[in-house]
Amino acid sequence: MRDLLHLPILGTLLRSRWLWRTLRLLALALTLLVIASGWRHHRIPGVEVPDPLMYTSFATFSLWVLWIMGLVLLALVAGRFWCAVCPFGWLNGLLSRYGFKRPLPSWLGGMLPVTLLLVALQIAVYLLAIHRYPDYTARLLVLLLAALIFSSVIFRKHAFCQLFCPAGAVLKCYARVAPFELRVRDSAVCSDCSSTQCVSESKYWQRYALGPAVVHLQRQRPGCPVDIHPRQIDDNSDCTLCMNCVENCCNDNLRLGFRPWLAELQQALLGRGEAFLLLVLTGMVTANFSKVNVPLRELLFAVPKKTALVLGWQADGYFLLSALWITLLLPLLLALPGMIFYRLRSLQVTRVDTPLEPETRHEKRSLFAGLSELLLPTIPLLLASHLILAVVKLNAKLGYLPLTLSDLSGVKSYLAVHLLGTIAQPGVLLSIDLLKWLVVLLLVLGYLLSVLAVKKVAATRDGGSFYLCGALFNISLLAGLYLDTVIRWLFLR
Repeated sequence: MRDLLHLPILGTLLRSRWLWRTLRLLALALTLLVIASGWRHHRIPGVEVPDPLMYTSFATFSLWVLWIMGLVLLALVAGRFWCAVCPFGWLNGLLSRYGFKRPLPSWLGGMLPVTLLLVALQIAVYLLAIHRYPDYTARLLVLLLAALIFSSVIFRKHAFCQLFCPAGAVLKCYARVAPFELRVRDSAVCSDCSSTQCVSESKYWQRYALGPAVVHLQRQRPGCPVDIHPRQIDDNSDCTLCMNCVENCCNDNLRLGFRPWLAELQQALLGRGEAFLLLVLTGMVTANFSKVNVPLRELLFAVPKKTALVLGWQADGYFLLSALWITLLLPLLLALPGMIFYRLRSLQVTRVDTPLEPETRHEKRSLFAGLSELLLPTIPLLLASHLILAVVKLNAKLGYLPLTLSDLSGVKSYLAVHLLGTIAQPGVLLSIDLLKWLVVLLLVLGYLLSVLAVKKVAATRDGGSFYLCGALFNISLLAGLYLDTVIRWLFLR
């Protein structure tokens, strides 16, 4: 399993461009079906429930339950595999061939724009509940398609993925621990190769012959969407597994296969943008856990609640403050104790007769200088916690899938289940007694993997003991909050 590309049948399929084209076309068709099925449906006239179509509509169910939750399960094993079949990234690559092909400005690089978009989506969820209404879901996808066309016309390659795709940004973080990678088989072969056809876009002629009839068509070889040569890949964060380099490599020198867990955390470095994204993601996951833990929810949302009361803001103002608090300020507050402890590594105690002159004092460093280093080992715990939310959601709502497929609008299904009683309400797949131990197992494994990651990272950092204590405090605090929620929610019912 170290090289799937050379397995007899699977390898042939993975190398086939038609397999990936078929998967992308299928994903695009499903996206258009989501838009069409949810476009004109908001509520059911005469039904007092504010969001009756949340789980019976194909639009809301497929995007907010199947796709978002299933994406976490996929990231656990295959990292950024979704990027290889994503219809938005595929369309972005095709349309950008005919645009102005401007390079993306440096101030738009990194992950800051897409992280701010994730914050904006959280605000929209709090203010408009876009995840509960089919028409809001359809309009969101249309806005993303409009952003895709705009970025494709102006910028080169996959600018949409860097600017407007929060899913790709989250997968970039989780891919660092996924046991799946694309690497060169022999680096010496790449060093001796002078060709760049594996990553560069170029045109070539293809000959079609049928008896005496011969036709030559000019085709374009797709390049790497992220401008990275295979021999430069040393972690899973940037490669989108598009398979273009596998198709273009003239030496057959690439392998696609599995690897040990946490293989790259020891030498990995997080940029500021990725650290910012992890902070936002931590806040969102923690807020989702608090929904079923009343004491924790009251504690976490006390600040925006009291602030809204002081300002005299109504519900919309409170929701806005809550979204900003959860995504920006709360996760920073949770990480602050660990950062303070890690900062102590630079503390020096020297006995002197007179105070040092100002010009001889050590240069001040920001309190948040080591934030990215402290956040790196939290990825396994964050992925496990996100996985718990996905498993619980799918366990409770996956039974609605046959209803959404038989009635795309969801109106008839809701009436049949909740008003007429002609269809039984779908139940859970796993019993609570089984689910609670599965959840505890996932949380414990995530915590232990993060502890292991802390030890790996601490061995490569200055002030290892301070880093060890600070990082362990951070992940233990998060794990404690999540474990308290699990116990109150599933064990003390």
